[in-house]
Amino acid sequence: MPLLRSIILVSATALWSALATAQEPDAQGSDEPGSDEKTPMVIYITAPLIETEWQETPSAVTLIDDQDIRDGRAPIQPTDALNLSPGVLVQNRNNFAQNPRVSIRGFGARAPFGIRGVRVRLDGMPLTTVDGQAQIDAIDPSTIETIEVLRGANAVLHGNGSGGLLDYSSHSTWTAPLARAEAQVGGHGLRRIHGAISEQKDAFAFLGAITQLEQAGYRDQSEVERRNVNLRLDHRQGDRDWFVLLNHLDNPLAEDPGALTEAELQEDPSQAAPLASLMDAGQEVSQNIVSAGIKQRLGGANHQLSAQGWLIGRDFQQQLPFPGSSLIQYDRQIIGGALYYQRPIGKLLLHTHLSLEDQADDRQRYCRNVDLEPFSCVTGISDDLALDQLETARNAGLGLQLAGPAANERGRWVMGLRYDRLRMAIDDNLQAGGIDNSGERVYAEPNYSLGYSHTLNNRWTAFGQYATSFEAPTFTEFANPVGSGFRPGLEPQTSQTLEVGVRGQLNTAQLEATLFTVRVEDEIIVDDDPGAAPGDERTFYRNADRTRRDGLELGGRWRPRALPNLQIAGALTYMDARFDDETNNALPGLPDWTGFIDGRYEFQHGYFAGLSAQYIGSRYADDANTVAVASQTVTDLRFGRIIWGGRYKTQLVVGVENLFDEAYLDNVRINARNGRYYEPGAERRVYASIDVSWF
Repeated sequence: MPLLRSIILVSATALWSALATAQEPDAQGSDEPGSDEKTPMVIYITAPLIETEWQETPSAVTLIDDQDIRDGRAPIQPTDALNLSPGVLVQNRNNFAQNPRVSIRGFGARAPFGIRGVRVRLDGMPLTTVDGQAQIDAIDPSTIETIEVLRGANAVLHGNGSGGLLDYSSHSTWTAPLARAEAQVGGHGLRRIHGAISEQKDAFAFLGAITQLEQAGYRDQSEVERRNVNLRLDHRQGDRDWFVLLNHLDNPLAEDPGALTEAELQEDPSQAAPLASLMDAGQEVSQNIVSAGIKQRLGGANHQLSAQGWLIGRDFQQQLPFPGSSLIQYDRQIIGGALYYQRPIGKLLLHTHLSLEDQADDRQRYCRNVDLEPFSCVTGISDDLALDQLETARNAGLGLQLAGPAANERGRWVMGLRYDRLRMAIDDNLQAGGIDNSGERVYAEPNYSLGYSHTLNNRWTAFGQYATSFEAPTFTEFANPVGSGFRPGLEPQTSQTLEVGVRGQLNTAQLEATLFTVRVEDEIIVDDDPGAAPGDERTFYRNADRTRRDGLELGGRWRPRALPNLQIAGALTYMDARFDDETNNALPGLPDWTGFIDGRYEFQHGYFAGLSAQYIGSRYADDANTVAVASQTVTDLRFGRIIWGGRYKTQLVVGVENLFDEAYLDNVRINARNGRYYEPGAERRVYASIDVSWF
């Protein structure tokens, strides 16, 4: 790996130079006028469960705030601001029938839809199902205040499938504006309205919000209509805080244009796949979430007990863009809860957590032909059912973390241990041909981590962490090419991650650099030769023996002293991800380099302008590395003005997405059949928005 070694050497030299040339401040820092040495602003991170200063966190983490999310962009997906975090790759922004795909350090890259291998939380509640799949259509980006992106596998914190964490936090009921209204229109039929209202009185507060999104889409067969409704109630009772969360999603229309072959892509990237149009591919979703929790402070710093419970109901139906067993429907119920207890023991801090979750999916698959007429496809069965099974998953997780200072008081260590027992069962209600494919899998998984952060001076900290993780197959990944039930021989994957890095401030820049290496055993990958029946276009999975990922992540924000009205934020990632076998092939779907940079300049009288560019390097679409995907760069531009008038704040924005009208891919489907790897991104689009807040 000569290239990686060169990058490590250059990065280490640059960081050492930065540390060596930075003046050493006195014990209190220097805040004198004209001084170059400023005491860093304290930023707290909660994703690691123990609330920690960002400077002292012994793992790679990025905080994305409200301005990053709302700063004149077109926030149609809750993943739109994640490009600011290194190590993260987001795809599939415009196919609402498949949901955005997110990978962190390669975890989640294989998912044909939704988020896999990366945990997602919303206000402390997991949106990742018990079996490990996450759809984030319930998250309204206009209601989000911060996103904490925890990079690297760490099952000690959140259990199964923790290849990273997206931790979304909604606006606080205690600090939100009294009212807010937002409207947005743009090319490709974009129409979006958002309204929110809040009230704070004595010990009670509430915040309600509703958002309506409609978009015709750049491609044929890509129209979407979606409504999100959120309500949060808070009550303060001395040392005790109560809250209730209600979340409703109504997604009656989300068409799926499917993927194209290279010939179709060159002919007309706006077209839908032929079968997608013929079969009217798309999905309908209705989902309701209820969550309630309590936090009890027990006296003294860091001594507290908290609990949260949740109930999720999701009704889902989807027509996939191919004939055969391609009409899916399921009725999902998830009930879960978590208990957290934290207390200081001398100089140590003990944190324990217990989580219990139960998931039940009543799932059916129906066979369809291109005329959307049902037909019998299961030998010996006279109706149109291809699959009818009840899928249940139950997980119990018990974790412990212990944190304390180093002997010299300049460092902080955190060690963790967690044990999960995951039971997955399938009850085969169809029993085609008289064969009962019911069964269960039980996994007992211990995981552990050890991290350490060391204060170099009052502005720079070095950190390192070793952590393990496991990832069981989801019910979708357990799909059996020859029928219902579990696919034989498919096993969970396990991983080990080692990372080292530095973070801090250099003059007016906030910087972070991380080196990581990941080793995965039995990685679950897309099967390019599953042995399925002819015409069965479903995605199936198998285990690879071993894979590895080695890389470098750089992230930062900078306000040049010579141009104080300019802010630059960026992220750069290099990753060498390969099968650790005789082929040494690159893992498909993962680029070698990714980069993102965003600049914002504030003019007089509230005017501002922003320019951003995302680069995704070359990659392969298949395991054999025979289908190469070229690199791409997409640039966005926005202009706006913020007007303050008494208790009102108004933001006006005009923006251009894909400024230079580049041809690029919104998504790459790994090991796709019949050469359908490509989902093209949209051509240039102009949008405008108005956002009014009343305080």
